[in-house]
Amino acid sequence: MTTAVAPILHVDDVTVRFGGVTAVSGVSLQVERGARWAVIGPNGAGKTTLFKTISGEVHPTTGRVHLFGADTSRSTPYKNAQSGLGRTYQVTELFQALTVEENLSIAAQARARSRFACWRPLRIKGWIDERITSVLDQLHLSAERHTVVSELSHGEQRQLEIALALATEPEILLLDEPAAGLSAAERRLMRDLVEGLSRDLTIVLIEHDMEIALELVDHVLVLDNGQVIAEGDPESIRADDRVQAVYLRSD
Repeated sequence: MTTAVAPILHVDDVTVRFGGVTAVSGVSLQVERGARWAVIGPNGAGKTTLFKTISGEVHPTTGRVHLFGADTSRSTPYKNAQSGLGRTYQVTELFQALTVEENLSIAAQARARSRFACWRPLRIKGWIDERITSVLDQLHLSAERHTVVSELSHGEQRQLEIALALATEPEILLLDEPAAGLSAAERRLMRDLVEGLSRDLTIVLIEHDMEIALELVDHVLVLDNGQVIAEGDPESIRADDRVQAVYLRSD
């Protein structure tokens, strides 16, 4: 008898309210291991609130969230990160006065067995050095290893944010508009970097640019006013009249 494998992420009929405002309404999403999903929609559609609910920053008003087969509806970002959830943000969140290497070292220790590892003197060697080297190679940042973060370009800082998430060795990675604020050339580079990430890594991304999002994923969830208006593969989403109407309205 074959045992069914639980999806790595299951959002089950989740609603999130802030006072009288409903930011997410009855959203369901099931992501299998190794899948690549995009959550798209106009500004204010509820995309980032959904991500915050998955990561544990916001708890659902109703409905449930399961990560790695466990109910994490009332979990915390720290516990979810320890379990294997990686996350980036729309607004860059880096230690600007530290070097690229130092930022990555802090991130790499986030899943260390000792919860107090980060209080010890910083020693970048052994497994930490190996992980940093690997991640820098993946994100094309090896030449900037000893550069202070404040000296990096905006595009390089966006790359570093993904590198920080990868340094924690996540099983699922949430990317919140990784190409936000980038030039056309930087956006194409970011697209190529995300596309080149290991297919063993499950990815769910938010991207306002529908065309870039659809180039990177196999499955798409479309939100508008907190509700799901479409779900499917990229081609069916491109052809969906409801999706076209939403994007035309938001231009």
